Amino acid sequence: MKHRTLGLLAGVLACVAALSGCGKSDPNSIRFRYWGDTEEIKIIEAMCKEFEAANPGVHVKPERKNADATYPDILLQEFAANKAPDVIFISTDNFELVNASGKLADLNPFLAKETDLKASDYYDIMIKRFSVDGKLLVLPRDIAPIAVVYYNKDLFDKAKLPYPKDDWNWDDLRKDAIKLTKRDDKGVPSQIGFGDDWNLVDAWVLAGGGGMVDDYYHPTRFTMGSPASLAGILFRWKMLMEDHVMPSGSDTQALANGASAQFMNGELAMFHSGIWKTPAFRKIDKFKWDVVRFPTMKGAKDPHFLAGGSGYTMRSDVANPELCWKLIKFLAGADGESRLAATGLAQPAMRKMAEEKFFNDGQDPRNKQMLAFAAEHGLAAPAWKPWQEFMRSVWGPVTDPMWIVGEYKGGPDGVVSIVKEAEKQGNEKFFGPGKSAQ
Repeated sequence: MKHRTLGLLAGVLACVAALSGCGKSDPNSIRFRYWGDTEEIKIIEAMCKEFEAANPGVHVKPERKNADATYPDILLQEFAANKAPDVIFISTDNFELVNASGKLADLNPFLAKETDLKASDYYDIMIKRFSVDGKLLVLPRDIAPIAVVYYNKDLFDKAKLPYPKDDWNWDDLRKDAIKLTKRDDKGVPSQIGFGDDWNLVDAWVLAGGGGMVDDYYHPTRFTMGSPASLAGILFRWKMLMEDHVMPSGSDTQALANGASAQFMNGELAMFHSGIWKTPAFRKIDKFKWDVVRFPTMKGAKDPHFLAGGSGYTMRSDVANPELCWKLIKFLAGADGESRLAATGLAQPAMRKMAEEKFFNDGQDPRNKQMLAFAAEHGLAAPAWKPWQEFMRSVWGPVTDPMWIVGEYKGGPDGVVSIVKEAEKQGNEKFFGPGKSAQ
């Protein structure tokens, strides 16, 4: 019995040791968290395989998650439980939330050791956006001005309209959208002039010279109720509600489901999004297409373009920091960015790479050069941790009803009142007595 007891104890200790060993990080293995659509998944996973081939014995474990509101929440939970991935894909939209973990590594020491890579190689806006207190926490992979209007050349030719140019304005867009929209007597569309990838109201705000906040890096109040900001919101609202040149929710019953699909099917003449749609759109064989820069309001003072961007970071306590940095450099350095540039998926965050490998690659879209201007005049979502909370708890609930065709009964004055109410609630909740922008 004694021997049996000792045997059982030895077995238990062996199991504990085994479990403990399972919890330790393998220095030759990297857990890699990312997101992406079908095309991007193929690109990212192929690059991981290339990295493994170039580094025998190393294993990269890609973990794809949806790019929604749960992405940073899941990461924060994993950080709290010491179960976060080693290398993590981060965007300007969720950077502040993920950085709240306090567990992102400062990449400056790693970058300082490189002889073929330096911070000045990247667009200044991206280095600034991913830096906190002098620490570079994310190495930028791409810069993503949401300033691309894809247009169907065949539909413009059929309507005998000249192709849009980068110096066009909102009035030009509206005129073209009206001429390119076809609805029957009951309002059912067979073709629509203009649509956006989602409700990109903040792009209109910036293109009118306004802003959602007073300072996108150190906000002290919301400003979407200012005249310049309201001009953009109202213009988009009128395009949808009064001109009926944008697809409503009910229009999806007559057309393809979603503006991107409508454009690919030849049902949408112009589509506002980012350059990341290129890999999918290059498969279009029904018509010819190109891109033009998102228009600004005529006479706008200091207009900007809504910009995003993304990159890679790592945990500050990874077991293999040098190897994780090597993967980050591969994905966000010249190797990775040149591969992304070749697919048309993303505008490289490295300025020279964008100019040499992306803008002038001779592939569709041909007018990619306009993104250089958009990148230099871009603004990403406010670099402020509560921004997403404001969008979810105030902006969305207050303003969403005014965009529902057939249900919203108010006019432009009602839109102004709604926006100013959202601004008021936001300022009271986040910048009222005892509140700050920190």
